[in-house]
Amino acid sequence: MKSIIIFFVIIFLTSVLPLSAEEFLVEYLEGILEVNEASNWATVEIGYTIPTESYLRLSDNGFAELSTGNITITLNVDGTYSTEELLRSGKVVASWKIGDLINSKLKKLISSGPTSGKSAVMGVRGAAQTEQSLEWIDESGEYLKEGKELLKKGDIEAAIATFLEGADYSFGEQERQEYLFYAAYGYAERGSNALALKNLVEVSPEPDASYFMDFVLLKGRLLIENLAFKEALKLFDRYLDNAKEGEVTQIVYFLSALCYQGLDNKQEALKNLKAAHAIDMKSEYGRAAKRMMDSL
Repeated sequence: MKSIIIFFVIIFLTSVLPLSAEEFLVEYLEGILEVNEASNWATVEIGYTIPTESYLRLSDNGFAELSTGNITITLNVDGTYSTEELLRSGKVVASWKIGDLINSKLKKLISSGPTSGKSAVMGVRGAAQTEQSLEWIDESGEYLKEGKELLKKGDIEAAIATFLEGADYSFGEQERQEYLFYAAYGYAERGSNALALKNLVEVSPEPDASYFMDFVLLKGRLLIENLAFKEALKLFDRYLDNAKEGEVTQIVYFLSALCYQGLDNKQEALKNLKAAHAIDMKSEYGRAAKRMMDSL
């Protein structure tokens, strides 16, 4: 009987320990990432696992993507981080399921949007348009069209490669940024948040750019999922300064509320939830805002 009890205890312990000992896996890394071990800093690389009771130090303009379970966090600001705090905040943000909330909207915007942005038109306005330059512009626009078609087909790797090639052959800086945005969208679709954010660092469209709404939703989602609430709020405020009432504006108000909740600012969270709810009380975003208001 004693041996049977010991056997069951062993089975119980082996089934429980992996669940309680959560670790972060280093999925992607640029720059230098170190973990504090016995009062010393040790360099880690892609593929390393880090206990969630550690301190991390990112330097050299680094990008680090960490994952555990359904939580993925990207660090893109040099500094020191508590993995315990990253895990706790990451679990809260994961429970919001903002990817499910806005991904379908992003796909609709991107699939239905124009195949060339304002940048392509501005690139030739007022310039001498030779037959050779017009052919170059036309070929450049083809990269965007082809990349979007590949996204629709689900061939994300080929789409990313096409957008990056389009960026290399783009006519001007604004058009290049548009290609980098769509490459970032492709990276986000495949779950490579660090690479998505890295591309978006170089993208800053004007409010009248054809993909500005898409940019706000994509970068805002990534920033929230990576706990950069203040940076996300700056982006959302920029959008709301000139926004018209509609579905995207409702989503941005809702996302702003999540940021304020992440910053423990209940008053501002409620203010933005009420604004989101007022736009359309019956939409999925309006209903989500009502549920969150009731829970605060």
